[in-house]
Amino acid sequence: MNRIIKIFNYQFYVKEFLVVFFTFLLMENIFSWLLLPVSVIVLLYEKIMSLIIFAFVLYNFNNLKRNEKIYIGLMTFMLVRLIFISMVEYGTIFQQLTLFSVLFPVAFTIYIKCISRSLELDLLEFLAKFYLFVYIIFMVVYGRGFSFSLDTVTMDDYGPFSGDSRIIHARSIFMMIIPLLWYLNQFLKFGKAKFLIPFLFCFVVILIHQHRSVWASAIFALGVYIFMSLRNNIVPLSKVTRLILGSIVVLALITFVISQVYPSALTFFGERFSEIFDPAREDGTGKFRDDQRRVYFPMVLERPFFGWTFDGFEMKNPLVDWWPEKSGQHFHEGYMEMLFYHGFFGLILKYFYLVYLGFKAFSKKLNQESVILIAFLLAGLVFSFSYVLPFVFWGVVGVCLYYVEKQPVPEPDEEITTEEDRPRETVIITKRKQYQLSNLK
Repeated sequence: MNRIIKIFNYQFYVKEFLVVFFTFLLMENIFSWLLLPVSVIVLLYEKIMSLIIFAFVLYNFNNLKRNEKIYIGLMTFMLVRLIFISMVEYGTIFQQLTLFSVLFPVAFTIYIKCISRSLELDLLEFLAKFYLFVYIIFMVVYGRGFSFSLDTVTMDDYGPFSGDSRIIHARSIFMMIIPLLWYLNQFLKFGKAKFLIPFLFCFVVILIHQHRSVWASAIFALGVYIFMSLRNNIVPLSKVTRLILGSIVVLALITFVISQVYPSALTFFGERFSEIFDPAREDGTGKFRDDQRRVYFPMVLERPFFGWTFDGFEMKNPLVDWWPEKSGQHFHEGYMEMLFYHGFFGLILKYFYLVYLGFKAFSKKLNQESVILIAFLLAGLVFSFSYVLPFVFWGVVGVCLYYVEKQPVPEPDEEITTEEDRPRETVIITKRKQYQLSNLK
C-alpha cells in the first residue's frame, strides 16, 4: 500500500488516495453523480458514510486535540439528547436521521482536519484542479441543454442539477471559487498565462451560470483574498494594482463590444445582478427565502436554545403543500435550517470555525494556502443566506484549519538541513512542495 499515485501533480500513497476519495471527494455532488447517477444511492451513501466518519472520530477521540475534543463532545451531547427525546416520545432510537445529517458537518470538519494532519496532506492545488476538471467533464456529459434562458427543465431525478437551463446547482458552482482563487494567486505570483487562462475560465463559469448567490460570494471572496494577501505579503501591492487596473480596462472594452453587438445581454445581466441588492422583491427567486425567514423565525424564538428537532418533521409545511408529509421543512437558507432544527446552540456549533477563521483573516502570519481557503470559506457565510452549504464545504473547512495550524515549512531555495534533523511531517511536505513547484517552472 506504499505505492505512489500521481494525480494533478500531487503524489498520493494508495491509502491516502482511497481515504480522500471515499470520505471526501465523493461528498461533492457533481463528482458522485458521475459515478452514481441516482439520488437515492448518492443520499444513502452520504448517510452511511457520515455515520462511519462520526464513529471513526469517536473511536479516535483520545487522539484529538483539546479544542477538537470539546467540539465533538458538544455534538455528542446534542445527539444523546436527541436519542433520549426520540426514545421517550417516538419509541425509536432516532426518529429522523436528517437531524443527524444537518449536524454532521461538525464532525466532518474535525475528521478532515485530523486525517490531513495524520496523513500530512497538502490538498489545495489538488482540489483546485479537481474542481476544474470535474466541472468540464460534467458539462461535457450533461451540459448539452445549457442556455441563458433560465427555462425550467422537468426531470425525474434532479440530483446535482439546478432544474433549469443553468444545468448545475448553485452549491457546486459555488465550489468553483476554490480554483478561481488558487489560479489567481498563482498568476499573481508567477505571472504566467498557464495560470491566467484557468482563472479566466473559472470567472466565466461563475458568470454564465447566473447563480447570484455565487456571484455575491465570489466578489466577497476576491475582496477578502486581496485584503489578506496584501496583509500577509503573499503578493506585492504593485501586482494587485496592475491586475485591478488591467481588469477594469479589459471589462470596459468587453462591455463596449457587447453593447454594440448584443446590447440586450448587458440589460439581462444587469437585471440579474440587481436582484442581489433586492432579494425580497416580488418577481425574484429570493422571495421564497424571505417568506421562510418571516414565517419560521417566530417559531425559532419559541424554542431558541435547541430548536424544534423531531417536532419540525411532524408539523405541516406552513408555506407550500407539494412536499411529502414528515419530510421536513426543506429550507433554502443554511442559517434558518440550523436555527429551526437545532436552535442557537446548533447554529453556533456548526458555524463556530467559520467565525474563528474570520478572526484569523486579520492575522499577519498566514501562509498562502490559508489565505486562499479562508477567503473562500468566509464566502460561505454569504452563501448561507441563500442555500444550505454542501457537505464537502465543511471538509474544506477542515483542510483550512490544518493549514492554519501547520508549522511553516522552509521553501526549496532556503538552506535545508539533513532530513534526519527535521520532523517526518516537514520532510514529506517539503518533498511534495518541491515536486509541485518543479512542475510550475
